[in-house]
Amino acid sequence: MPSLRNFTLLAFVGFLSANAFAPSTTTPSSTSLMMAKGRKSLRKTVKGASNARGVTPMADQDMGVKKTNWVEVKGLTSMDDLPKEENTVKMVDTMAEKLMNGATNPTGAIAVVNYEGKTYSFASGCACCQIPLAKAKILPPNDETGNGAPRISCDFCKATYNVRTGERLEKAEKPGLLGGIVTGLFSKSDKIPLPIYDLGEKSGQVLINLP
Repeated sequence: MPSLRNFTLLAFVGFLSANAFAPSTTTPSSTSLMMAKGRKSLRKTVKGASNARGVTPMADQDMGVKKTNWVEVKGLTSMDDLPKEENTVKMVDTMAEKLMNGATNPTGAIAVVNYEGKTYSFASGCACCQIPLAKAKILPPNDETGNGAPRISCDFCKATYNVRTGERLEKAEKPGLLGGIVTGLFSKSDKIPLPIYDLGEKSGQVLINLP
């Protein structure tokens, strides 16, 4: 007879197939969102690596201690194309080779969330279970985030992260039966942070920092 582990893996593969990544269908908005992680100090110029010269990052991003490797976001023609909905996860196609995966992320998509006037961008899939975060819950800040940045909770395994830093936090909810079993199978990734990305603009072109 198949073991419980094999049965669980088969069920998880079925779930992944049903929730397979689909390219973004976001319609470009007409509202300029020259922001990320805040709408203040919108014209802070990045200094550092040569390819950062002239790049204007979205606001409130401290690039001084970060390595920079700015890559063109081919899925956006300008900052105006960024999603403007609040408190919901939207996918943006970057077509960046470093983020593309033929099986799980063929368009190199990243996730974007607007929360109380600030925009956050991060990996499209949960760092714990790899399920796309398109249906993840956006939760208010708490003591773990210094009551500043909001949290995001994976709708499948319930892994919870600080959307500004990617830090893994206490789960906001308990996972369901399958989610709990899968979390156990991926226990080694239990503390892996959620990758966070910086966006910027240069000569009207949207860029993503992939150090």
